[in-house]
Amino acid sequence: MIKGILFDFNGTLFYDSDKHIAAFQKFFEKRGLQKPSEEYIVKNIFGRTNRTIFSEQYRADAADEELDAYGREKEELYREACLEDMESFHLAEGAEEFLDYLKEKGIPYNLATGSDIDNVSFYFERMGIGRWFDIDRIVYNDNTLPGKPAPDVYIEAARRIGLTPAECIVFEDGTSGIKAANSAGAGAVFAVASPELDSPVTDDVRVDGEIYDFKAYISILKKFELA
Repeated sequence: MIKGILFDFNGTLFYDSDKHIAAFQKFFEKRGLQKPSEEYIVKNIFGRTNRTIFSEQYRADAADEELDAYGREKEELYREACLEDMESFHLAEGAEEFLDYLKEKGIPYNLATGSDIDNVSFYFERMGIGRWFDIDRIVYNDNTLPGKPAPDVYIEAARRIGLTPAECIVFEDGTSGIKAANSAGAGAVFAVASPELDSPVTDDVRVDGEIYDFKAYISILKKFELA
């Protein structure tokens, strides 16, 4: 029985995939390396921790301190891109109404994001997501849990709201995040696809639907008897 909701954040509640793509591409270009394509980033990078990304994609022999420095550089590029495009610095269509509804009805929900504390603090301070989320309850990348596609972040995000993943709907935009939700045993998984990017759905993942915004959230909740 579905009782709650788990969200990824980047590319899911906040359509910032283009900013992350640009930041990753700039990072590699600055080093004279071929920049990864949008499709490659969506399928193989999104949702994973920076340590894992830069170890696999750049320096397999780098120490954690070096990997963290690469991550900080990339995230600084990302935040700069966000602030240069304030017109799009807001939650996805329908997301505010969806979150307001969950809060009003007392339906448990939580975030499970691959963002680090610097980006999370940025969203709380500049976007005001504290209206819906508790920074001490959400799950973000503090290097204590394996990143997606490992299931740990969704297991922990569910635990913090008193549920199991099987009792939750997961909304995810990245292929690795969908795999994480599948591995966690999520009760349902909805892929959130950006109109500008390729779908994150691949043959080796299970989803219950694919959406492009949250305007039809009531119909999804009714399907699982939450509305």
